[in-house]
Amino acid sequence: MAIRESSYGYWSSHRGFLFVAAGAAIGMGNIARLPYLAGEYGGAVFLGAYFLFLGTVSWPLLVSEWMIGRWTREDLILGLGRMSETARASRLWALIGVGSLAAAVLILSYYSVIAGWSVAYAFRAAGGALTRLDAPGVQRVFFDLAQDPERSLAWHTIFMVVVCLVVAAGVRQGIERAANYLVPAAFVFMLGVAIYALSRGDSQAALQHLLTPDWSRFGWRGAVEALHQAFFTMALGLGAMVAYGSYLPADAPVLRMAGAVILLDTLFSLIAGGALYSLIFAAGLDPAPGLTLLFQVFPLTLSEGVPEGAAIAIYLVMFMITLMAAAALMEPAVRYLVERVRVTRVSAAISCGILIWFIGLGTLLSFNVMQSVDVFFGRNFFDWLQWLTGRVLLPVVALLLCVFTSRILPDELLGEMWGTSAPRALAVWKWMLRFPARIALIVLLLYCLEVLDFLIALWS
Repeated sequence: MAIRESSYGYWSSHRGFLFVAAGAAIGMGNIARLPYLAGEYGGAVFLGAYFLFLGTVSWPLLVSEWMIGRWTREDLILGLGRMSETARASRLWALIGVGSLAAAVLILSYYSVIAGWSVAYAFRAAGGALTRLDAPGVQRVFFDLAQDPERSLAWHTIFMVVVCLVVAAGVRQGIERAANYLVPAAFVFMLGVAIYALSRGDSQAALQHLLTPDWSRFGWRGAVEALHQAFFTMALGLGAMVAYGSYLPADAPVLRMAGAVILLDTLFSLIAGGALYSLIFAAGLDPAPGLTLLFQVFPLTLSEGVPEGAAIAIYLVMFMITLMAAAALMEPAVRYLVERVRVTRVSAAISCGILIWFIGLGTLLSFNVMQSVDVFFGRNFFDWLQWLTGRVLLPVVALLLCVFTSRILPDELLGEMWGTSAPRALAVWKWMLRFPARIALIVLLLYCLEVLDFLIALWS
């Protein structure tokens, strides 16, 4: 059975698909998490391990998800069910799709709240509200936003409406058109900030912090964190890449495009990390992980001579990349409703948007009225969402998808999925899924569930 034609159309060009896929992969973690981890776990040593895992784990998994989508041309659950029937395997493998959809919806619910804050900060930077503030003043600005349910609700709602508009417009007229504008614009804006940081910031300190090799700070945890970041940065296990792959033509050079997306994702991370850290070190500040870096450390650089334009550019870039990532997270659920419930794409996007917006209220309230409410075992609603999606659903789904592709599907079906391009590479790809990727995902799952920490402590 050859690769079917898509009844929903195709991407207009390979370049457009690259921007769409890169927009799905690039997220806040590229700005806030990767540079911090590199500085924390040995600089160039950590980055070397990160690049290694991108090539041996992320690349074969990304190719696998695109090829599954291209072969099935259906929503993830129905497509995996049909592949299981073709392979004469249990239809329970379709539950992988259920886990992917659940993870995508839950992640987008809290991603939208945080993305709304980036939009709010762009307006605050433009209005001068972040200028000449000390550390308590910057914290007050953030807490006034995060701990005010009405303000957070407004920005959360605005962001979800924009996401719904993009997804409802369709694959080519909505998602691809937005990516063709927003992804290049994000690169240009960040490159402009990097050029300014190179001339006015402390680029030498930033490069030394990010690139100086230090094996003593690497260790086993640095290796697993590099694997963790390499896996999560490519939006794997969420069904987004499978959904996007369903619009790929049969002759698309999937191998080269996967490499190009990984390259764009890595390049953006290095540019963003170098620019931010140059400005932070020039202001005499210390880096911080995650949201603290973006919303509480970086605004302090404005009181040290960094112009408001640089801050506006960075928060606009955050909005652009989070918008494209959010569209990727919503697409699998919209596709599912269109095919299963037989509603229009507009109705499906609105329905998904309302559901995700409603779940996001739990995250929104976790920063204010429910901040001190421990739902279970000392975690509030937002903490449990992060734990369930990032530490359970995504590693489990990716591991099952890896086993399904490399062990359950017969070689004949894999050959049909692969197509006629680079037939010799098929064996290499299958071997990478069976051994380095699968072993790495098992280690990642043990780490996420804190089993690896327990075993290391027991051994020590």
